[in-house]
Amino acid sequence: MKKILLYLIMTLFSIAYAADSLTTLSIEETYSEGDFGTDYTTKASYVPVVATYKQGQFSTSITVPYVRLDSEGSVTWTDGGLVPISPSKPSDVRSTLASTNAYDPFALPDDNTTLTPTQTDGLGDILLNVGYTFIPDKKILLKTSAIMKVATADEDKGLGTGEHDYSAQVDLFTSHEQFFFGASAGYTLTGDSDIYDYNDVLYSTLSAGYNIAYGFYAGASYYYRQTLFDSLDDTHSVSPYLSYKVLDTLKLQLRYTRGLSDSTADNAYSLKFIYKL
Repeated sequence: MKKILLYLIMTLFSIAYAADSLTTLSIEETYSEGDFGTDYTTKASYVPVVATYKQGQFSTSITVPYVRLDSEGSVTWTDGGLVPISPSKPSDVRSTLASTNAYDPFALPDDNTTLTPTQTDGLGDILLNVGYTFIPDKKILLKTSAIMKVATADEDKGLGTGEHDYSAQVDLFTSHEQFFFGASAGYTLTGDSDIYDYNDVLYSTLSAGYNIAYGFYAGASYYYRQTLFDSLDDTHSVSPYLSYKVLDTLKLQLRYTRGLSDSTADNAYSLKFIYKL
């Protein structure tokens, strides 16, 4: 853990030292709500601050998020969003108890249980991203990325899993006249805790958009992600969005996300500011 913290400090100092080459700083607020396949409602706010540095075709970024959860049950925030810690299959748990009536943390509350709303907030898991972009054609970009999720969130508060994750991702982007298209695919090696066995997951995104006017774009994307637990549904969602270049150095993005599966937020709303240095 000390080595990881040292690396984070060195990364931050490197970004500060290379301020002339720092491409963007962004801050985003995403508010989501839904039952996530449970009998209770959960509300969440995710506020990441992202510093991105580019030099030629090489890029690196660090994401430092704030997470706030408001729920009547047990949930955990992951890099794929909220996950209820009450699936129906106890096989997801590493039970070390010998009793035939061992406590099952996945058991749903019975009819006599009163759910009490609880609120938690704090630092989320920090993300480190290193990428390289290939340009096989003047209208085609292919970016490869290595991503590490550093377990800086408090797992006891449900703000993270308490384990490091490692991902590899490929992004493809192309355009034709005023239309643009994108696709991405990635795979995450998820760290298991002492209690839970998490699945390694495949995820992907498809997107398309249109340049309405100079600096003004509209589009939509579809997102898929495999579930962390076999007893939960995979994530499916669609997101229409608008992007507007307010100034040469400032861009504004609005996004609405509609969940298409039980384990996904019913609704999510995002507002993002991107500042170019």
